[in-house]
Amino acid sequence: MNNVHLDTILHDTLTTTPSLILNYDTINRTYNRFLEAFPNGLIYYAVKANANPHILELVASRGGGLEIASLAELELALAAGAAGEQIICSYPIKNPVFLRRMQAAGVYAMGIDSTYEVEKIAEHAPGSRVYVRLAVDNSGAVLPLAGKFGVDGETALELFEMARAYGLDPIGLSFHVGSQCLKPQNWANAIQACGDVWREAEARGFSFHFLDIGGGYPAGHYHTPSIPTIEEIGAVVTRAVAEFIPAVSNLMLVLEPGRGLVGESGRLLATVVGKAKRGDDMWLYLDAGVFNGLM
Repeated sequence: MNNVHLDTILHDTLTTTPSLILNYDTINRTYNRFLEAFPNGLIYYAVKANANPHILELVASRGGGLEIASLAELELALAAGAAGEQIICSYPIKNPVFLRRMQAAGVYAMGIDSTYEVEKIAEHAPGSRVYVRLAVDNSGAVLPLAGKFGVDGETALELFEMARAYGLDPIGLSFHVGSQCLKPQNWANAIQACGDVWREAEARGFSFHFLDIGGGYPAGHYHTPSIPTIEEIGAVVTRAVAEFIPAVSNLMLVLEPGRGLVGESGRLLATVVGKAKRGDDMWLYLDAGVFNGLM
């Protein structure tokens, strides 16, 4: 909702708890900050962060893209008005049904990080555009993703060769610095690593135009002493891209903000339904929990 004070909602007799209240003005303002901080960037909102249809419609209506990780998210993205060209899938493990549906919908490109995925895409979504996910340093992240996804540079080059041999269209690279990344330099280091692979791929006859720098943009709801701003990260990324990525006229610099776009836009309303004094502590019990309001 827009321009409605939280006190008004709290005192409305129609308000029930637990309820998640989203402020779309906040999302719009944050979206604008990303555009200003990354003047050459393309926003592909990570749907997994919050798949509320109104958020997806907002992003799609502003010309942004949506990054999906499942068939259900694809259907939500399409229902929100996103065209296939506005959708990418960076999740490097996809089942055949999902692959066929993405190809039918015209999804722009898909992430890979294994030979098995190359074979699977070639069979179920032949000719698709693909990009390889590099494994990068996640040491500055509150929730690191290293080890689960991504490959080293030499393996990335082998996957490009294999994808080309299987009739796919390799278009570039991606990485993820980990969720809630507190070290902007990690983006620069990852972009430098991508640049090294990019140049070697060019020497092998590939022509790339796609660099996906992932998510990891921190939101202020974690108990961290300070977090880097969107503007600080944007400045680091802009310099690194100019320094390390070979110049191409049609570069797609993709950002995948999830929590970083919507994490500060919501409030979870709950009611205290019980209390108890245990020792020196007073415990308050809410009607919101993992299975009631948080999932």
